[in-house]
Amino acid sequence: MSSTDRAAAPRTSVAVAAVRDTLPVAASIAPMALVIGATAARAGVPALADMVAGALVFAGAAHFAALTIVAAGAGALTALATAVLINVRLLLYSASLQPRFGAQPRWFRWLGPALVIDQTYLMVTARDDLDDPVRFRRYWSCAGGLLLGFWVATIGVGSVLGPLLPTGIPLDAAAVAVLAGMLAPRLRTLRTAAIALAALLAAVAVPGGIGLSVGIVAGVVVGAVLDRRAS
Repeated sequence: MSSTDRAAAPRTSVAVAAVRDTLPVAASIAPMALVIGATAARAGVPALADMVAGALVFAGAAHFAALTIVAAGAGALTALATAVLINVRLLLYSASLQPRFGAQPRWFRWLGPALVIDQTYLMVTARDDLDDPVRFRRYWSCAGGLLLGFWVATIGVGSVLGPLLPTGIPLDAAAVAVLAGMLAPRLRTLRTAAIALAALLAAVAVPGGIGLSVGIVAGVVVGAVLDRRAS
């Protein structure tokens, strides 16, 4: 094997692992992306604008909450504040990943964090072969880039299909159901189950397009109360 072949082999194996890990994750986020696209289409948001927003926000709950709040008549600042509140957890992910990003080139330290979401964080923390900075950078770029491209494309499909759906379908309820389905496999303790149940009940009970935001706040409050009682 030539020196070129030896250099290419690790790169290929990392890329293959990233693609293999990304495929099931992409399938799990497809329903939310479709709901977001359909919701935007019903609200009169152009498909291209919603796809650009999907690329910039790259967070399903925050994107959907902002859409529903604007559709309910709230202002842009309210929608922005809600999206920021929902995405506060990403700061914790970023802090956890800081050692891996600290050894990276400057361009990657600026661009790479744009791909920090629940799925990419869980993907890299689940692997124990990414300690090398080059391997981590290749895996992160490949997995995150593929996931972002799939997310944006699926939002576009949802925008096209949205006007074709019957008007009686409650897309906000569908989004809550999708989120519940994504959370279900992680409800392994009484604390997480209580938080998820509180968030779900609040999201379903509050009308007017802000149920998802209220549900998130309810989940945070319940978590804080349980932590305080435990301590």
